[in-house]
Amino acid sequence: MRTWKTVISVFICFMIGELRIDGIPFYSAIAAILCIQKTMSDSYKEGKKREIATIIGAIIGVIYLYIERLIPSIQYNFLRYSLLSLLLIPIIQLSRMIKQEDGTFLMCVVFLSVTVNHNLDSNPINFAIARVIDTSIGILIGILVNHLPFDKIRKAISSHPST
Repeated sequence: MRTWKTVISVFICFMIGELRIDGIPFYSAIAAILCIQKTMSDSYKEGKKREIATIIGAIIGVIYLYIERLIPSIQYNFLRYSLLSLLLIPIIQLSRMIKQEDGTFLMCVVFLSVTVNHNLDSNPINFAIARVIDTSIGILIGILVNHLPFDKIRKAISSHPST
């Protein structure tokens, strides 16, 4: 039933994304897919890990972009990419310090997503906030859908006599 739970979760994320002006349902869908786990305990763990990592990566990314705007020489690509790559070291170390090693990759991905793809935005904090909201929506949808008793529904349907 995980397949159907995943499909339903992604569809709901897309529909919610249609209602949001600043939303990017792609990020909600990813979070929902990853939160559909075998057990509810695993779903909660995955959701918590994703939420923490997304928030940290987004915050560090926005801070970097505001600092970068104060230092014009960072705009040269070689220097900028070198600095962005090196900044992964403290992010990885931070994930270890706060015992979030399982979310390390996501912290790095969100950081790079914010800094590489949105460095020219007039207000990069808008994307970071939207990214956190989208991820939160996906986590919530994934956990809620995963919590539904699909096995019982499937069994009830399959045992129901045809008319």
